[in-house]
Amino acid sequence: MDVRMDTLTHLSRRFVGASPFPQRVFVGLSLLGLTLIAAPSDIRAQAGGAGQGGTNTEYNHDLAPRARAVRTQAAIDVDGRLDEAVWTQAPVITDLLQEDPDEGAPGSERTEFRIAFDDNAIYIGAMLYDRFPVTGRLARRDAGQGDFDYITISLDSFHDHETVYQFAVNASGSFRDAVSGGGGGGRGGGGGDISWDPVWDQATQVTEAGWSAEVRIPFSQLRFRPDNEQLWGIQLRRNILRNQERVAFPFVPTLDRGGASRFAHLEGIENIRSGQKLEFLPYLAARGEYLQLESPPGIDFANPYQSGSDYFGEVGLDLKYRLASSVTLDATVNPDFGQVEVDPSVINLTAFETRFQERRPFFVEGGDIFRIGEGGPAGSTGQAPQLFYSRRIGRRPSGRVPSNAVFSDVATATTILGAAKITGRVGGGWSLGLMEAVTSQEIGTYMDATQVVDQAVVEPRTNFLVGRLRRQFNGGLTRLGSFGTAVNRKLGGTDLDGRLHSAAYSGGVDFAHEWSNRTYRFSTMFTGSYVQGDPEVIARTQQSSTRYYQRPDADHLTLDANATSLGGYYAMVDLAKQAGAFGAKVAMAASSPGYEVNDMGFQSASDRLIVDTNFSYNHPDPGRIFRQWDVRGSPDAVWNYAGDRVWTEVNTSFNLQFLNYWSLGGGLRYNPSHDDDRLTRGGPMARTPRRLSGDVNVRSDSRRNTTGRLSYRWATESDDSWNRSVSFNVTLNPNDRWRIQLGPSYDRRHASAQYVTSVADVLADQTFGRRYIFGGLNQTTASLRTTVNVTFTPLLSLQLYVEPFVSTGNYRELKELERPGTYNFLEYGADIGTVSQDPGGSYDIDPDGSGPAASFNVSDRDFSYRSLIGNAVLRWEWRPGSTLFLVWQQSRVNALQGDGLRGTDPWIGGFDLSRDMGDMFSTPADNIFVIKVNYWLNP
Repeated sequence: MDVRMDTLTHLSRRFVGASPFPQRVFVGLSLLGLTLIAAPSDIRAQAGGAGQGGTNTEYNHDLAPRARAVRTQAAIDVDGRLDEAVWTQAPVITDLLQEDPDEGAPGSERTEFRIAFDDNAIYIGAMLYDRFPVTGRLARRDAGQGDFDYITISLDSFHDHETVYQFAVNASGSFRDAVSGGGGGGRGGGGGDISWDPVWDQATQVTEAGWSAEVRIPFSQLRFRPDNEQLWGIQLRRNILRNQERVAFPFVPTLDRGGASRFAHLEGIENIRSGQKLEFLPYLAARGEYLQLESPPGIDFANPYQSGSDYFGEVGLDLKYRLASSVTLDATVNPDFGQVEVDPSVINLTAFETRFQERRPFFVEGGDIFRIGEGGPAGSTGQAPQLFYSRRIGRRPSGRVPSNAVFSDVATATTILGAAKITGRVGGGWSLGLMEAVTSQEIGTYMDATQVVDQAVVEPRTNFLVGRLRRQFNGGLTRLGSFGTAVNRKLGGTDLDGRLHSAAYSGGVDFAHEWSNRTYRFSTMFTGSYVQGDPEVIARTQQSSTRYYQRPDADHLTLDANATSLGGYYAMVDLAKQAGAFGAKVAMAASSPGYEVNDMGFQSASDRLIVDTNFSYNHPDPGRIFRQWDVRGSPDAVWNYAGDRVWTEVNTSFNLQFLNYWSLGGGLRYNPSHDDDRLTRGGPMARTPRRLSGDVNVRSDSRRNTTGRLSYRWATESDDSWNRSVSFNVTLNPNDRWRIQLGPSYDRRHASAQYVTSVADVLADQTFGRRYIFGGLNQTTASLRTTVNVTFTPLLSLQLYVEPFVSTGNYRELKELERPGTYNFLEYGADIGTVSQDPGGSYDIDPDGSGPAASFNVSDRDFSYRSLIGNAVLRWEWRPGSTLFLVWQQSRVNALQGDGLRGTDPWIGGFDLSRDMGDMFSTPADNIFVIKVNYWLNP
């Protein structure tokens, strides 16, 4: 095991010896959090005053409100008119109460819901009376519903208080669907995974009395128990935009918690069928690429692999088979993952990977079952490791063709030969998920300067496997699960055994329990990891930015260049008070140095012991000035396994909503100086300067046709580093079909010591035989994210997205770390040695002038990055479940680094918005056109 037995003893000694201020604040606020968790529940009611925000009455789910569905003997034409006989026979639901703005009061307008069913579907009819004109804008599927008059139907069809299916429709017939786990949130509405696109019908009518809606949801799109007599959970909600009013049946107070566990009981559904068991979704796609191609200097022959106008075609198939009413098999052959949103532009100057959101439907749909653990440290201490990060599957090949290649043909994404998963819920509170995917070996073909053609394997054939088993007890209050992942690669015959693990495994258990009306929660998780491979790749893993085993002063770590495997663990405990006016949480986690899950998951740090404490106060009741407000605070601390305190933060934040629905929010954070075992990127320990940072934001009334949010962030450090950032997001709704969103942002930062490189020098005995080079960095970034949505009908829409992005940085005042354990630097040419810059931009440095130390060269790191990325997507759902996409993607990228180009472009690293925008738009564009059509079959 890679943990020393005296770690906790060493840690306690280091903490006792820490500076008094962060120690006292940390201990005091942690004790406050524990006090709030242990406080009697009646404090919540006292703090809530006379409002409806909370209750200390013990909730009995057996006494939940009831709704009843009736069987229809005649077909229902889903046209929104509610003129079938069954709508006069079904019991009416009218007792909806306000969630906002007057919590617990009756709705300002009468609302009626009725529920019917036949052998194949459930029907909901709604009559939404309104004395004023309704607001119902057209929007593409799954657009946010926050600025419409709309209704939401939330179904817990398996009645396990876990999975919630949400169906929303607004007064113009635009609709949204989502599925969420964990009970669907505090009130069971909103949020969820919107990539889930079931086949269902909806229609609305606007009348003189208000508006009406009719919804048909096939049973084939839901999961439910195989019982003749069904018992479901249901929540019905209505939003009236002009009042910012939300009413719900059943009503759940803001300060209570429960989600689906607080739904009403839906009775009366019996003798139903799950519908057709088999669904096919074949697709056909064609793509044309019109790219700007350039030959390297000195090459007088054309690219043999690309002409600049290249065409491709693809076919594939998605399959869904219902093994039971609550268990589904999904499979895909040659999946098309090209029609997804564009990742945002990012300039990453850290040593850590950037995490992007998964948007591919096969992996997102049903992905909730594969989420592991509840709670844990978050925020400034970093997120818990993610054991299953599906973007590892089908990623860009990790290998490269040799450096002597002048032209190459290498896939931009690894081919997924096939993938399948089984997900669902079975009896006894069990839920399961099992997914396997196989990616192909990718071979890159290349040509060198003498026109000799060769090949290189850039990605091996790989098998990915993830499994999840979970059981609920006590009506969902207690949850116990296990999980495991496996990655196996065929590296034989490749040159990749020094870059990739041959096998990687992880597994563990998680547990959570809630009590006292779900007011309190205890959760814990333990996972282990094991990777194996060639000694070269294991050595690379030990020296990666996640752990830096090579740190010369890290006595608790040993770099083993001959090791063929590496193992570790991650453990977490979390105790939280999650309901009531006062909230609090204390979470602790330990990630051992050898813990490694990046083959299948996502992890940025190990060798960490974390304590994260949070407390909050929420006041949901309107007063003389504020409609609602809340404040939060959090002291956090992180140590490594040697007991060095490598992070400390004390922060507070607030959110205020005024009576006119404008909002003001902000926060303040203080970081005292602490040890930093990452600053030198594998070198000795250093320190960080003190840091004070904050933010403030103003949000306008979301009921208006024009809404906005203005944000300002700032930071200042004791070494004169600073950061200033401003962003403005505005949404324009000129009419019922158009929506325009503009998001300009501007950021400037000055870092006094940005890591540049390290250089070996046996004479640098103060820093263990290497010089760690830093530089002052001035960076400026500006962008304008623009989205235009035009909705012709709820089934036909056009979305335009464009983002011009400019980021420049220039390095000055090159310096080296003076000695370990400090934040002291010696500037070349001022404190020590000499420095000069050659015409190409590189720096020649003699660290001791006329002394014996050898001189060295540092490349010019100044950069100017300009890009314009965008796409246009026409989406037409031409029949239920079948969609046509027409896509145009364009990118213009002008990326320059000073080294070698300083003589041709002296402005590299300098920010001039007019010049940079001109250079960006004058850059030749790459264009890609895609047409894709799929056809849903439900035989």
